[in-house]
Amino acid sequence: MKIGLALSGGGAKGIAHLGVIKALGELGIKPDAIAGTSAGSIVGSMTAAGYSPEFILDIILSTSILRNLKPAFNRFGLFKIESAQAIFAKYMPHDSFEELKLPLTITATDIEKGEVVYFDNGELIKPILASCCLPGIFEPIRYQNRLLIDGGVLNNIPIEPLESTCDFIIGVNVMPIGEGMPINSMKDVLSKSLHIAIRNNSIQKLKKCDLAIEPPELYKFDGFNVTKAKELYKIGYEYTMKTAEGKLAQIL
Repeated sequence: MKIGLALSGGGAKGIAHLGVIKALGELGIKPDAIAGTSAGSIVGSMTAAGYSPEFILDIILSTSILRNLKPAFNRFGLFKIESAQAIFAKYMPHDSFEELKLPLTITATDIEKGEVVYFDNGELIKPILASCCLPGIFEPIRYQNRLLIDGGVLNNIPIEPLESTCDFIIGVNVMPIGEGMPINSMKDVLSKSLHIAIRNNSIQKLKKCDLAIEPPELYKFDGFNVTKAKELYKIGYEYTMKTAEGKLAQIL
């Protein structure tokens, strides 16, 4: 049986994906293919490259992405996400989908055509960066004659690339909605608005998954703050261990 793993976006909350993957591994579940959006594309690519969840967490804790971002100084965004390219190149110097140890698909949004774009071959790092280009924050990336932004805008849980090749699909959403989400600033308004819009295109995707993992506690966390990385990792791990074991035993 081939197992597919679809990982959502969610900014810093994507660190919870690492805890989920760690727990799934302890339950005997190793993905045969991965598809990811935004933060899910980062975790997915590093996992597909063969790095363990613990090692990826160590990278996040020891590397400041913010130090590698440069102001865009134009009307399309505040920062150039391409400035972070060196970080990914350090751990994936081959910069190639074909050199990964697992098949990987990365989702981005073509802002000019208003359509989802999937990348699964050729250059690797540019699609990762494009998938993470949150509108209004990062300048869009021009790649393969497309102007690309965050894949979560149109497809936050990319199960489609897995449906034709996998027998069992696990979908992980780290952007749950909670009534208690704080609304105290413009950033909070933007964050919850984005959560609501993206949640609407995620509900049906989760229903199609053979196993859906969506830790509810994550709604309390700020998607722009990585200082709670260890706690996010723990939530992903413990929720998966608590809820997935019985379901996997019944299905697999």
